[in-house]
Amino acid sequence: MERITEAQYDQLCDACDALLQHSSSNERKANAWLHVIREHPIFLKAYTPIYFKTNRQFFFSLFGQLTRFIIVGGYKLFHSIYRNYFLGDQLIKDIRSFENLFISHFLNESFLEHKKDFYFFDLPEKIEQDSKTSLQLYINFTGLSSRSIEKKWNKRTIVSKALPRYLPLLLEIKVRYLIFLEALSILKTKASSNFQKRIKYQAAVASFSSSTYSNYRLAVLVQHYVKNNQVKRIFTTYEGHPWERLIFAFARKVNPGIICIGYQHALVFRKQHAIRRKLNKNFEPDYILCSGEHGLQQFHAIDYLPSNKLICFGSNRTSTIKREKLAVSSKKLTTYLMLSEGDLIECLPLVEFVLKLAKKHLEKHFIIRFHPITRVDKVLKVFPELKQSIPNIELSTLSFEKDLERAHYAIYRGSTTIIKAVEYGLIPLYFSKANEITIDPLYEMQKEKFNLTSPDDLVAIDKHSKEELLEKQYKLIDYVQQFFSPIDYNEALKVKNN
Repeated sequence: MERITEAQYDQLCDACDALLQHSSSNERKANAWLHVIREHPIFLKAYTPIYFKTNRQFFFSLFGQLTRFIIVGGYKLFHSIYRNYFLGDQLIKDIRSFENLFISHFLNESFLEHKKDFYFFDLPEKIEQDSKTSLQLYINFTGLSSRSIEKKWNKRTIVSKALPRYLPLLLEIKVRYLIFLEALSILKTKASSNFQKRIKYQAAVASFSSSTYSNYRLAVLVQHYVKNNQVKRIFTTYEGHPWERLIFAFARKVNPGIICIGYQHALVFRKQHAIRRKLNKNFEPDYILCSGEHGLQQFHAIDYLPSNKLICFGSNRTSTIKREKLAVSSKKLTTYLMLSEGDLIECLPLVEFVLKLAKKHLEKHFIIRFHPITRVDKVLKVFPELKQSIPNIELSTLSFEKDLERAHYAIYRGSTTIIKAVEYGLIPLYFSKANEITIDPLYEMQKEKFNLTSPDDLVAIDKHSKEELLEKQYKLIDYVQQFFSPIDYNEALKVKNN
């Protein structure tokens, strides 16, 4: 598989930003493809045709994408009719006043049982003494209708609603028309090189993607509540996705004085782009709540907002591990835990490498742990030998914590589960590929961790003394604890007091 180099990635970010900022229209900002999120291969897959296809292949690819987008768009238009008029999945007017609006995520049906929000936790209650002044809106990623979800949430302390999957039919048609006009506008943009022309053509086609429509739709849905419920502050999760910026802009159309707050709840990676890149003022947050000191430092370093607008709110993902229980303290260090991401693009190469390690080092034990969303059947189809009984390979069926307790090393690539593994004392081993942009969450700690490029590298790692490994591990633990600080609600309340 072709991989975009770091120089190409930087060039891509600059070109997309130039086209994105060439127009201040909301339709342009909704274009999902123009927002380069980060350097991970999963995100970059959509950009590889720009660099690795001939002109003929590139235009055939564009035609195929456009055809698929039109078919899917047509299906979703009919699906919106079904959900709106048959399932009752539609906007229902609510005349109550809510000073604070929180945008979160309803990822699966298990979230129905959550008494607290997974991201903001108790903040919607604590920001006002009267908890009824906060409204939580959830982006619905399930097949359930918003009405059926809300019935389950009647007894929640905070008023909670799931956003419908679609707008009313006429509004859906209007959005499609506006985005069609924007695609034509992109095509009229001047381009001085073949590279810029490819960027332009791809962006025009990407205007019709489901992601672009979804970005625009979310902003319209949230605007409805800002308009009808006298909202003064709006909180969203904040990772650099287009819908986050659009929600801010659409809210300010209704109330120019509304306070917009983004919560950087996940890690900030080395080459993460869209979260660091500024747009027009209307699309920017007034405050950024950071999950830990690391994120706070990242935003301070680029002078994103004034210091008093960057707040270390913390995260509920913190954990306390006693250092005497570190895995590296074990007498024998022989068990290796594979931590993969869910997408097969990353999972398959990592499994292949672990198989090579197992065949090379028969005296060591390898635990293969799959991400919950991984299609394990597809992995087994590619590597049928995993179905056989290989003495030193185990496909884990235990909990993540149980696996961490029995392993000594963690083999990983872009998975953020390595943070918890380090806290448990596992020695991190990053599987590095030649000529690639690193996707290592621990990229700043090169001296304290190990990189693997071939199965032979384990021999060199075994030569390190226990004292040396412990010293490295203590530094790593201190480092990863900067990612997620304990939640400090008093810090977050500054957005109200200021």
